Amino acid sequence: MRIKLLKILFCLKFMHPSVCMDQDGSDFDIFYRELESTKTNHVATLTVLESESLNSEVNTNVSSHIEGRLTYEYLSTNKHGRHLLLISLLDEVRKPYWFPRSGGVIQLFLPQSLAPTDQPPPVATGQLLQEIRTAEGQIRTREEVIKILNDKEDFILLPGTTFSRFNIYHMAVVRRLVSMFTTEIDFHSMLSMMVMLKEFLSEEMFVDSVYAVIQLREDVGFIIPNVVTVQPEDYFPGALIEEIILKGKKQSEGGRVKRQLRYYANSGELEINWSQEKYRTIPEHDPECQLWYFREDPLVNANHFHWHQVLSNTAKLSHTSHSSNLDRRGEMFYFMHRQLLCRINAERLSLGMDVIEPYGPEQWAKPFYPGYDPKLRTGAVDRYSARPPGATMFRSDQYTLRNDMIMIQTAIDQMSLSLFDRTVKMEYRNGVDTGISDLGDVVEAYVKSMYGDLHNGGHTIIARLHKTGGAEGVMSTPNVAVRDPIFSRWHKFVDDGFQQYKKKLGFYEDADLDFPGVMLTGLTLQSQSASDPNALMTYFNQASIKLNSIDFKTERSSSVKVKYTRLDHVPFTYTITAQVTKSTRGMVRIFLIPTNIPDSPNADITQLAIEMDRFHVTLAPGDNTLTRKSTESSFVTKPRVSLRELQDMLRTSQISEDEFNWSGCGWPREMALPRGKEDGMPFQVLAVLSPLLESDRATSADWGSMEKSSWSWCGVRTDKGGMPDSRPMGFPLDRPPPSNNWTSLLRKDDGSLRRNFLYQDITITFSQDQPGPPLPPQTRSTWTPLA
Repeated sequence: MRIKLLKILFCLKFMHPSVCMDQDGSDFDIFYRELESTKTNHVATLTVLESESLNSEVNTNVSSHIEGRLTYEYLSTNKHGRHLLLISLLDEVRKPYWFPRSGGVIQLFLPQSLAPTDQPPPVATGQLLQEIRTAEGQIRTREEVIKILNDKEDFILLPGTTFSRFNIYHMAVVRRLVSMFTTEIDFHSMLSMMVMLKEFLSEEMFVDSVYAVIQLREDVGFIIPNVVTVQPEDYFPGALIEEIILKGKKQSEGGRVKRQLRYYANSGELEINWSQEKYRTIPEHDPECQLWYFREDPLVNANHFHWHQVLSNTAKLSHTSHSSNLDRRGEMFYFMHRQLLCRINAERLSLGMDVIEPYGPEQWAKPFYPGYDPKLRTGAVDRYSARPPGATMFRSDQYTLRNDMIMIQTAIDQMSLSLFDRTVKMEYRNGVDTGISDLGDVVEAYVKSMYGDLHNGGHTIIARLHKTGGAEGVMSTPNVAVRDPIFSRWHKFVDDGFQQYKKKLGFYEDADLDFPGVMLTGLTLQSQSASDPNALMTYFNQASIKLNSIDFKTERSSSVKVKYTRLDHVPFTYTITAQVTKSTRGMVRIFLIPTNIPDSPNADITQLAIEMDRFHVTLAPGDNTLTRKSTESSFVTKPRVSLRELQDMLRTSQISEDEFNWSGCGWPREMALPRGKEDGMPFQVLAVLSPLLESDRATSADWGSMEKSSWSWCGVRTDKGGMPDSRPMGFPLDRPPPSNNWTSLLRKDDGSLRRNFLYQDITITFSQDQPGPPLPPQTRSTWTPLA
């Protein structure tokens, strides 16, 4: 009996509690029952992994499958296993590296040369990592690795320093760390170094490093889990986190232990009511409070962070295991944030609010309203400070930002950028904008330059407007920056700078816009739940996310389901008909534009036109019918997976090659449409069919794989072929049209109709409740040519 109790205690300390519990919850005989089934499952898992490894990597070390467990020797020999090892570092990120992860399947231990004194003895079911070796075969000691870290970190992040993903010095440390990791001699040395240094890095810095390593290495996959499930404290209010912790604490303090384990095994379920005071971040009387469903949405904010993480890759490194950075990264930065402005403006108009005003030099010295309290905290400690109403910017910070702004404006006036290794002439030539990506690199400070740090510097300065010390505001990190109303106003100012450049390129000419021999003849949008065509519907829906990474302040953790209200829509389908005189290929671009444009100096059409989709087509002579589902958009994310789900998929090889090599990035597909109004809000959908350019990679792109990703929103890696569309992102509404009127594009210079452009009037109607079942569509309408 004593031996059995010792085994039970071992289980409770090192394994997931649900594994320790019999089906009836009355006993914990893991060693007599559960372990046998676990071994069987692991053997089956290994069989699947061996037979379905993505790159046909054959396991040559069958003897490593000791007693049905996943050994390090096996995992490190195939892409699935290596990816699982890296992903497991994101699980229970606050716990020591030797804490069981991935449902108890992964438990890492360092070799004696690297282990700290408090590492427990390795267990038979764990994974013992390898030594860190140099190119000369020498073994590095723990002391040597710590010295290397000190040299790389350079004591920039001393104790008490708040890590900021928009701070160029902090991110420089992360880049140096990632470079150090990825230039190790092999995967074994890299992983051992990452695990050893985990205890010396902040949670945010370590997580960023793991994400970056995944993005860079070619011997693992590209997919990362839904980031909400990795760091839920950044996406859900502190009051909710405290309630979860309190429930876990009560379970651990009350009654028999089996009751506690049953709670963890069955999970809990909690719901956020955004109207409650403990969750409200802006006073109810302030109009900005109406946008809670957009600003506070966890997946909107997670998308912003994920996008920045994917786009943060540095230039190609020399080692053969490294991937290169994403194609046209600076332009992607400009375009994605402009599209965010378009979407926020559409939501504001849906609610009867004005379009976004800039937060620029004229506003920096003035008190800013409203204040913002993110109410994100861990225990009694705020993760992010509140900004009081009426906050102002220090004069020194105003001077810094103004100086960076003037430098960039001067470069735009000269249409020339002086970079470290070259001079860039910014112009439009042969259908290609040669300056926008380098300009985006400079504004975002992706590259070192003489032009300062306008975008990121503004974020960090705004994050300190509260002037009280301690934690910074949410503007300090892309995880949560979108939550603050000042985010859209800051990016309106930044985008106005890009617009200054675009205006200098002039208006598009017929040669840029026409597609000879092509005529669009019909455009219809059909909702799944409306009988009438061109009538789209949105509603509030109950979404749920299963979290596994919240610390319950006990020796064990489990999952909890969080439910919250979010904006959703009824899926719909585009039907486009086209007549062509000969076989041709082209790119379809679809925009959603509010019909009633406000009469305001801030109502720039390029900051109002949402690009809904962009896709490649091949057309045959005669009539062509193109059908495209809204869920197929190259902007929206494909199905997201949680951290635990991804671990299970990797462990059982239940993941396709396309999924494995897709990052998971994309605009939340549930929020593809803006809210609209209860009585219907008029919009116009513009379809543009443009010819491919000679420089386009579309002719050689793997469209089968491309269509399964969100390439228009998140880009394409250069080592995977790069962006297939060479035209400016947002074309033809990347530049303001004549008189700021997009309908001017429908006619040529001689007044005749431009036949490859087509628009349709639609309505978007919002309902508090989810619409009923789908209805059969009625007769579709077609476009009537202008007189």
